[in-house]
Amino acid sequence: MLINTLFFTNLLGNGISSSPSNTPAPFDRARFPKITYWDNVSLQHQLVTKMLGIDSLRLVTGWSMGASQAFLWAARYPDLVRAAAPIAGSARTASYNKVFLLSLRRTLELDPSFKSGFYEQPLLQGLKAFASIYAGWGFSEEFFRTDAFRVFGAKDYEQFVEYFWEPFFTSCDPNNLLSQLWTWVDGDISDNSIYNGDYEAALRAITAKTVILPVNLDRYFPPVDSQYEATHIPNGRCHVLKSIWGHMEPMNLSDTTDLDGVLNELLV
Repeated sequence: MLINTLFFTNLLGNGISSSPSNTPAPFDRARFPKITYWDNVSLQHQLVTKMLGIDSLRLVTGWSMGASQAFLWAARYPDLVRAAAPIAGSARTASYNKVFLLSLRRTLELDPSFKSGFYEQPLLQGLKAFASIYAGWGFSEEFFRTDAFRVFGAKDYEQFVEYFWEPFFTSCDPNNLLSQLWTWVDGDISDNSIYNGDYEAALRAITAKTVILPVNLDRYFPPVDSQYEATHIPNGRCHVLKSIWGHMEPMNLSDTTDLDGVLNELLV
């Protein structure tokens, strides 16, 4: 069935989909099950095929954790996905990336009010620390060196954290964040019964026309990993986006020409 439409799905654990903060007992809060990309893609597949009756996808794309799901979509359902464009993400979470995620997890778990996930008050100390760590990874070193944060109305790096990062993360539920961190840490398109840990085999199974779009100064997902992935995807290539915004480049709406050009190419 051919449907020309665009649709988005929310990640499990993000506070909008089923999450620790909105799931009733006995799976509420810290009792919420650990969720994988496999779980997310399984539900998305049911939505697409069973609910919407779609049997072919012109393009599967996503940013960051969405990129990881795009990889899995293409590896798990090669006959369904015609093109894929993972943006600033990876098919497998690297060890360096996991160190960052570990630091985030510990900022929440070591907050005195955490109580093993059964907190009764907002974890403001932990969430503000979470925000400050994210700030140093989300944007590049050059972004801070050139005072590019002034575009957000901040006079210095500390005010940038206060204006940009803290409002978002202090509004999040800590258990939701921890759920998403676990999904991110566990990311690996070969960690399943289809590929049994054979990462290269999972990449080779992707038959879709694939353009991997890393950002040159992304600290989470450096181009070197994307270039490796592209060499194992039969119809894949790596196109590096250049921006001092680093991982946050897809939020930079001042210039989307390069990204839009690749996406339009894949939709032809």
